[in-house]
Parts: sequence; C-alpha cells; structure tokens
Amino acid sequence: MSLQLESNIDGDNPGIPELTAFIQRNIPKIAQPLAGDLQWYSPHAQLLPESFKIKSVEKLASNRFKMLYQFSGHIFSPCLDLNETFTREEQVMFQVFPGRVEFELIDNQQPSPADEL
Repeated sequence: MSLQLESNIDGDNPGIPELTAFIQRNIPKIAQPLAGDLQWYSPHAQLLPESFKIKSVEKLASNRFKMLYQFSGHIFSPCLDLNETFTREEQVMFQVFPGRVEFELIDNQQPSPADEL
C-alpha cells in the first residue's frame, strides 16, 4: 500500500532538509495514514495529530529514504476507566519521483471476523 503526495522536489538528487520541510508541511495529510489503525490498542484510541514529529530522514539510495517519526494517541473510555496517552516511534520508507513523493505504508488494519474464516 502506498501514499503519494504531489511535489515539486527534484527526483534525481533531493536534499534531506528540503524533504523534511516538505513532509512537515504535509503532516495534516499524512499523519493518519502513517499512524495506521490504532484499533490494535483499543477501539477508543484516537490519534493526536499535533503530536506527529519527524525524528530523522536518512538517505538509503539516490531517491530512496527512510523516515523515523513519532506520534501520540489517546485512549478515553469512562466506562472502562481509561484516560491514557501513548507514544509510538515508527519508520517508513519512501521514494522521491519527479512530481511526487511515495510512502510505502504497511497495512496494519485489524482483521475482521470474516478475514479469519
């Protein structure tokens, strides 16, 4: 599964500061897909979008990169006496192509009962 963002970044030799600034500007578009399905934690878990932070961007090849990021989520359920915040660190690989940046997302949706049958 991939997430694509249109960009004007040079696909041949993109700079890490330029990529980091581009990703930072697009956090509202990418935070939820990069956090994935928080139902693994609890059916009451929600992403705190303002908590999304880029920890580092590392060049792996000419147009291939790895980004380490951090985000927090909140679980609230008065019936279960839950009111907790959790923080996760994750990483994602991405590639820069002419006109777009493509993130390689891992599908982490919780399987439905139908999937298990």
